Amino acid sequence: MDRHIKLSFSGGGFRASFYCLGAYRHLIELGLGNIVTHISSVSGGSITAGVIMCALTDSPFKSLSDFDQRVSTPLKQLGQLNLRNQLFRTAFSPFQLRNYVPEGLRTRFSRIFPELLDKHIFKNKLMKDLTCIPEWSCNATCLNTLKRFRFKSTDMYGFQLGYCEDIGDISVALAVASSAAFPLMFAPIRLNVKGRHFDGIYSSEKLKYNTLFLTDGGVYDNLGSENLLKEKVPFIILDASAASLPWRDGFNPRFHNMIWRTLSVSMDQIVQLRRRLIYHQANNESIQLLLNKNIAELVNLETELRKPEKPFPFFSSPSSEIESLIADLRTDLDYFHEIEIDMLMWAGAVRMDLAVKSLCPDLIDEGTWTNTPIPPNYLKESIISKLKEGQKRKVFRISK
Repeated sequence: MDRHIKLSFSGGGFRASFYCLGAYRHLIELGLGNIVTHISSVSGGSITAGVIMCALTDSPFKSLSDFDQRVSTPLKQLGQLNLRNQLFRTAFSPFQLRNYVPEGLRTRFSRIFPELLDKHIFKNKLMKDLTCIPEWSCNATCLNTLKRFRFKSTDMYGFQLGYCEDIGDISVALAVASSAAFPLMFAPIRLNVKGRHFDGIYSSEKLKYNTLFLTDGGVYDNLGSENLLKEKVPFIILDASAASLPWRDGFNPRFHNMIWRTLSVSMDQIVQLRRRLIYHQANNESIQLLLNKNIAELVNLETELRKPEKPFPFFSSPSSEIESLIADLRTDLDYFHEIEIDMLMWAGAVRMDLAVKSLCPDLIDEGTWTNTPIPPNYLKESIISKLKEGQKRKVFRISK
């Protein structure tokens, strides 16, 4: 099968993690996992990409059930662990209070975050030990240079810093934590680069650091799109970015609302500009799968853009209201109910089905062309109730 495609897993906390999980899982279900040559990931998308890459390093996926056992199940368990509460509990444990010098809470979270990721999903795997196929770029933002910084299994790279192959001690958990260190919760992850040599045509002799300060990759590019445009290879962007909504009249913001809103302004503009750049520069074999557009809208857009010879099949949807509620789920790393997880995974799967039938219709058997992902079998009232509850941000979310 001489077909290659790149994937991008966007940021967006666990909302992005499970959206991207559902999309990649559907590729495995279609038997098309081997067409993916590159995964570029940011923040919540990096959590999913990291688990996929660790599993592929052990062995290729033999079946959908094999994928579920080694990828879907561990990620779902992480989503229902309430990782954020685990951070709080660990940060205030007697061991932490007794054995570490005084430090800010966000700094402590940043130190503990990779440890928890290793404990629950990455099991101390190193970047250098990962398979090179597909190639994985795990993207963070470097505050030293104000540019993207990315980790691969072969090296790490930052604009104006160059390439560094001295990555023997860089763990998958550290790379993912750097990519997902959302600024309001985490202090920048500190990467010790003392004695490491960076080289390349874009490196600067003037920029020599002992420590790099890395924060959420979404601060620079929440779509993970930076390196997708360099080569004329078809790509699929799984975009779980939030749709920014105006405040209602009479809304009285509190301090945390103001901080969040101010950060959202700049991040929203970055996303919008990136989408326009991709739209104008991408070749005709690429697609952006926006979570905040329902499947019917995306089908219409693809039909107008590509004018396919074979009409797209009917994609069933629970309702436009439910699709909007899915897109507005919070981006936290707290407890996600199984309904939230399953609806996000369905949203990713049905969009990936559209993408494959739009970009690679010849890879779909004629007899299965009309087969499309079916929404999870929950009562509509239960879905709406749980998704509405899931839009609210809570300091402590109780598992139910």
